[in-house]
Parts: sequence; C-alpha cells; structure tokens
Amino acid sequence: MKTGSKYITLTKRRDIEKKFAEGWSKQEIADYIGMSVRTVYRELQRGKCIQRRKQYDEYGFKGYKYYETYSADIAQGQYEINMTAKGRPLKIGNDYEFVRYMEKRVLKDKIKPRAVLGEIVHNDLPFRTRVSRTTLYRYIRMGLFPHIQMSEKQEDKKKYEHATVKRAPRGTSIEMRPQNIAARNEFGHWEMDCICCDNKAVFLTMAERFTRFVIAFKMESQQACNVVRCLNKLERSFGKDFKRVFKTITVDNGSEFSDCKGLERSIYNKKSMRVKMYYCHPYSAYERGTNERLNREVRRLVPKGTDLTPYTQAEVQAIVKWVNDYPREIFGFATSAERFREELAALGLTA
Repeated sequence: MKTGSKYITLTKRRDIEKKFAEGWSKQEIADYIGMSVRTVYRELQRGKCIQRRKQYDEYGFKGYKYYETYSADIAQGQYEINMTAKGRPLKIGNDYEFVRYMEKRVLKDKIKPRAVLGEIVHNDLPFRTRVSRTTLYRYIRMGLFPHIQMSEKQEDKKKYEHATVKRAPRGTSIEMRPQNIAARNEFGHWEMDCICCDNKAVFLTMAERFTRFVIAFKMESQQACNVVRCLNKLERSFGKDFKRVFKTITVDNGSEFSDCKGLERSIYNKKSMRVKMYYCHPYSAYERGTNERLNREVRRLVPKGTDLTPYTQAEVQAIVKWVNDYPREIFGFATSAERFREELAALGLTA
C-alpha cells in the first residue's frame, strides 16, 4: 500500500537494506515501504556495493567470498551528493582547515574520526564546522574527505569450543579483590600483561583502571625475573610514593607472573610489601579488560608478527604516549594523560 511519500527516507533505506539481505523480492520490499517497484529498483542501484564474507571449510579459513548487496549508507550518501548538486549546501562548506586537520589526525596520528570530532569540541578548536558524528561519517562515505574512506564489509565469525584445564592461581585470586576496584571508583589499581610476538622480546604493559593510563617496558624475554626487574625500576622511579600510585596489580596466570613474592616485595625492605597482586581465573582475559582493550591500541602501531627486538625503550615510550594522548569519549574526549596528571596532582605529585 502506497503512503504517498515522495522521497525515500534513511529509515526506509534501512528497511530496504534489511529486507534485501533477507531475500525479499523487489515487489515485497515495495509493498512493505509503500513505494513503487520502479522506485525500489532505482534505489537498489543507487546503494549497490560489493562486500565480502569469510569462507571456512573443515580445515579452517579458506578465503573470502565477494557478493553484491545494498547499503543504506551508500544510498543516503549518493542521495545527498545529488541534492548538493541541486544547490543544497553541506554543513562542511569550504572549511578546508577542518578537512586537513581531520585527515592529519586520522591518517598520520591514527585517531578514529569520532575521537577527532570529540577532541575538537573538548579543546574548542577554532573551526567553522560543527557536525554530528553521524553527519561526519556520512560525509566520509560521500567522498568529501579526499584521503579518507569507509570500509564496507561483513564477516562471519566462526565460533570454537575449547577444553580448558583448571588450576589454582599463582597468588591471591581475583575473587578476593575488593569490589571497589571492579567499580573503578578509586585511582591506583592496575592491570598488567605482556604483548608477545614470534621472537623472544616482549612488551610489558600496565594499565591504570581509573584513568586508562598506560606504562610499558621492553623485555628481552618473557621471564618472571624480567617482570620483577621492571617493577623494581618503577619503584625506584616513584620512590616512597610508589605505594600511593600502585595499590594493586591484577595479572593472569602466565609464567611471567609466577614470582608473586618477588612482584609484591619492596626493593627497599625485603619484609615489606610494595603492592598487592591479584590473579585472574585461567582463560579469563575479560577480568583484565582494561589492559586487553589498551593492548589492542598498542597493536595498531605494532601489528601482530612485528619483530620487537629492534625497538628501543624510547620507541616504546613514544608508542604509549600515543595511547595516553588519545582523546577518549568516556572522559568527554579528554586524554588518559590528562586524567593521570590530575590524579597525581591530587596526591601532591607531578608526572
């Protein structure tokens, strides 16, 4: 039944995308949205695109299958381009400084467009353009940013079930960790993990749960003694204030964290505890979710398979600086570095 509406709205385009993917015929889609079959046919041509899907066989991943489908976002973008040609102005106008800044932060600094948008608002940067996140991504799809494009892909993820071996934690179980740590309402509680590649060299990363601030060290091998050395170095750096900044550290049950006593023991007094260690349940990486999430950001600059051996500690610090200076939506697009400095200042310390 026709509704009398002359134009196809974005909502109707979403309906077309969904029904087309479900295998509905053009006539069925036309009846559903209240448009003619001819209108639906033209709309499918406007939003036509190629997507890919992973293919598996009994031996695992065997490649990609490419197929033609319809994208509501592409159709909407093409529609707006057509409207622009008829004289409808875009919000971005001729604000070339905004375009250049967006492309620099996305391409060179590897910041996501929505984070750049939040950063502009948070720091009140003097651009004429103010657009919403939805409009920004639509403009990218429309091609208004010469060097940025959106990827259109749909992948099926195959799920596997694994048999696991239960074992006792190497130290105090996370079950004994106070609830206020899980609530993230107090500064000074950290998570620790290693980023490994095929060679012996690894990165030891530490993430503070409240501020999402990251500290990292390069280690020549994934041995417990090297992790203890890194904490010793960190304790020397903070001195008597170490306990105020590092109250607890949560780790998994990897062999590199097996020396619980060595990790907890202060270098200044062998009978004194410098930090309380908590150990996750086996195969429960989600219990160190902050560390896992921020390690993925490190991986954006150090992809899997990268040889970590040539990296210097200065280069490692440059990587974590990028992570700590990333505008975070959860903080109103302030950075982890800013939040960390605020917490240190509250303790009477400086970064």
